[in-house]
Amino acid sequence: MSVLTAVRPRRVRPRGAEVGGTPGVWWLSPLALIGLVALPTTWLALAIPDERYRALWGTPKSIDLHWTLWFSLGLVLFLGAAMLPGTRGVRRVAHWPGLSTGDLRILERSATVLFWLTMVGYIAYAAQAVRVGLSPTLLLTSLINQELYGLGIRDRLGTVPGLTTMTQFGLGFVVVTGVLLIANGRRARYTRRLVVVVLLALVRAFFVTERLALLELLVPMLVLVVAGMSRSTRGARRAAFLPAVLLPVVVLVFAAFEYSRSWVFYAAQGGQSFPVFVVERFAGYYVTAYNNGAIRLLHQDSPGLPYDLWSAFWTAPGVGSANLFATLTGVDADPAYTLALEQFGNPEFNNYGGVASPFVDLGVAGGLVFYVLAGLLAGTLYRSLREGRIWGLLLYPVFVLTLLELPRYFYIGQGRATPGLLALVVVALLVNRARRRRTGARL
Repeated sequence: MSVLTAVRPRRVRPRGAEVGGTPGVWWLSPLALIGLVALPTTWLALAIPDERYRALWGTPKSIDLHWTLWFSLGLVLFLGAAMLPGTRGVRRVAHWPGLSTGDLRILERSATVLFWLTMVGYIAYAAQAVRVGLSPTLLLTSLINQELYGLGIRDRLGTVPGLTTMTQFGLGFVVVTGVLLIANGRRARYTRRLVVVVLLALVRAFFVTERLALLELLVPMLVLVVAGMSRSTRGARRAAFLPAVLLPVVVLVFAAFEYSRSWVFYAAQGGQSFPVFVVERFAGYYVTAYNNGAIRLLHQDSPGLPYDLWSAFWTAPGVGSANLFATLTGVDADPAYTLALEQFGNPEFNNYGGVASPFVDLGVAGGLVFYVLAGLLAGTLYRSLREGRIWGLLLYPVFVLTLLELPRYFYIGQGRATPGLLALVVVALLVNRARRRRTGARL
């Protein structure tokens, strides 16, 4: 046996994986995510008449054919660009994702660090809850009586700057742990920590009315689970039909949260049944986001600097407190948007519309260029995921969440995505650096 053979890193074969099994499920591709979610809902927002907007969501209709066509063109350009990275074919991977034992050690250490960083954030939330008098008994009573809004839990709890933000490392933890589970089989330690983080996010989502806290963990985890399933022919067949199951589940979960969040108030007003209310409310969050995007394009002047696509920077500690965006542009973005909704829309439905964001920030030409570049990046990361490359494994699950939520807002540009996203970038860099060192040592 040669020296080079002796030190070659061992590739770990996941349990149940087929040789050469390169995952690929149709609905995980950026083509399906945009083609079946953002593009149809763009035209749905246009198709609903003005009187239905006013009756269902209390806002005049602002979205028109002009902006619908521009939005559609941007999305079509995204689709075309996303197809290009796959035209060269996808490299087949034996025992996908084909991570070495050295890679797995780095991922395990990273998952541990990210777990405890996330716990620091939730401990800070718990200490804050005790400080403001939100006892477990009070929370349980409010749950039973469905009085979450009456108690003003979210406003009373507030945040602890620099500490509660650390709960957002949960996104990075879930993605790294998901990669470990599909690459290294089931391990009790991974699963226990994963359950703890998801349960804490569920509590936060319910009592602080922050559904996204749960969604941003479940969607990336689902992406990795489905990718792992599709390594085998049988698993790929099952995964292909998951959307038919997941859509009703999503609506049911939405209904469960909306019951205590808004139904208690609307039920007192009389009117439609709860199922009808849920469907109209669910559609309203998406449809009014396009309408709000049109309101901004029609009634707000461009400040000259991008805000939506880079809101993570403008709201970062120090930058946000200094109100740098308003200093540079003369526009205080959030109050200006709220004022526009009060004048031309409905502040209750305040999703700003992620499909419109590139046009709001960059103009028509800049928005179209943005969609081309975003499509190339999404297509490259999807191909990277299928080939078991570390960048695709860690970053594409976050892009799936961003594409699914694009009709409502641009998730990856928000400050809440920054801690987890930066953590994943750092982990990918650490894995690649360790690989280069191992390669250098063999030479």
